[in-house]
Amino acid sequence: MKRTRRFGSWAIGSAIIATILAAGAGMASADTTGSSTAGTNGISSSGAGSEAGGQSPMGSDVLGQTVATPSVIDVSNTYPTIGERVTYSASGLVPKQTYRVLWEAFQGTWDVDGNTFVGESYTPFVKVLGTVTADANGEVHGVLRVPTGYGDIHQIGLADASGIVAAQGSVTVKPSFTISRTRESEGGFFTIRVQGIGYGAYSSAYEVLYDNHLMGNIAAVTTNGTAVFQVRAEGIGSHLIEIAPCSIGSPYLNEQQSPYSWKPTFSIPVTVTKGHPVDVKDSIPAPSISTGNHLIASPGHGIVGSTFTLTGQGLPANESLTLEWSNTVGNHVTAAGYHSAQTVLGHVTTSSTGTFTVKIPVPVNVGGPPHTVEAVDPAGTIVGTTTYQIYPSLVSAPKVVKAGQVFTIHLQGGGPDTYDNCYSVLYDNSSIGYACGFNTNGDMQIQIRATGGPGIHYIDLYPTIQQGNQKVPNLYVLPLLTYKLDHPGEAQPAFHLVIDVQS
Repeated sequence: MKRTRRFGSWAIGSAIIATILAAGAGMASADTTGSSTAGTNGISSSGAGSEAGGQSPMGSDVLGQTVATPSVIDVSNTYPTIGERVTYSASGLVPKQTYRVLWEAFQGTWDVDGNTFVGESYTPFVKVLGTVTADANGEVHGVLRVPTGYGDIHQIGLADASGIVAAQGSVTVKPSFTISRTRESEGGFFTIRVQGIGYGAYSSAYEVLYDNHLMGNIAAVTTNGTAVFQVRAEGIGSHLIEIAPCSIGSPYLNEQQSPYSWKPTFSIPVTVTKGHPVDVKDSIPAPSISTGNHLIASPGHGIVGSTFTLTGQGLPANESLTLEWSNTVGNHVTAAGYHSAQTVLGHVTTSSTGTFTVKIPVPVNVGGPPHTVEAVDPAGTIVGTTTYQIYPSLVSAPKVVKAGQVFTIHLQGGGPDTYDNCYSVLYDNSSIGYACGFNTNGDMQIQIRATGGPGIHYIDLYPTIQQGNQKVPNLYVLPLLTYKLDHPGEAQPAFHLVIDVQS
């Protein structure tokens, strides 16, 4: 039975463990060695992790079936980072017995249910890091390198050839970061990589600040605990980027007094130099063909206002057909709710060989998941289908505005789902709000007031999550800065704009 951790609850089984242990002998023996090295932070031991940051009792089945009284694995560093070497030891084992070194790992997913964001979930599995052999006294002394993966508590164990765990311990993996460079010209981007983001409700999200202004969230749910994101170089001079723990929608400023006091806050001084800032817009995927049943859309995706060629083949001859696609209309916040609908794209008549070719302009409709394109005969029978996907696009934005002026940034192609229907807005690297286009067929006309004095200012529009079932961590309506690699639902671009505020 599959065992999934969904922030605090376990459904426990062991089939996956047995499978991995059976294959373990061929896995990554170089990740651990049988030689001793000097410890760095003293010697301690601990058991399997729990959501509250405490310890599970020895003898649990996290790594598999155990002996009646497992030995304790002592580790030199209880709080290592990814890639760090940890010295471990255990006694009371069978002399000259070879053991597999086990590591509790996780696979993360974003869970959605139709239009609704459900939350994050993490499925544990066992990774075999290598082998170690007990000496004549039944003791082992080895070194393991913390593998790339999620932070938080990980149980480690020593299993014999039959898969029985003879010794257990744990480490708590802390996040660490690197930055591409600490000097960047204005309008450019600092690229930051954080490893070891956790799998727990109170360890899986961090927030980013720029000179004490809240920018947004970072996550690493589907990227194995590694978050890669960018921060706009805004304002010539010295600045401070901070990455702080969060759980309920705001940075936690006294984490050192929390049950998760091991979680760090990173402070990164940076310098912004004179440059020539320009607009930067993410590109959508390269054109590709969408082939369905008797219908082909070329390309199979695009933006509102573009065109695509729809080709029909193998259809009834000399037949009048209505071309339409599925759509979702409504909203998530009123009693009226939302419902599916059909948008008519046009009408065609097939040839004597049952074919047609027509160019279709992409109407103002929601983006998100692909639309199902249908060819319908006069009797209402669907005789052909394919898909076409709309990506969000920037329609217009001013380049020059007056101080105090309210101006409009126009987007189209917002989705219908609570995880793709909104964009969150930064003004000079400070979060100012969000916009939703579901109620207006994916159209967003975002109202912003020009502030900050005359000169160059920056507006960044990021994908976000509007709402959902998950309570902790709260990732809602703030920019999800890791959107490129880790975001529920369909891929969405970000838009980075420059405006000149004049007096």
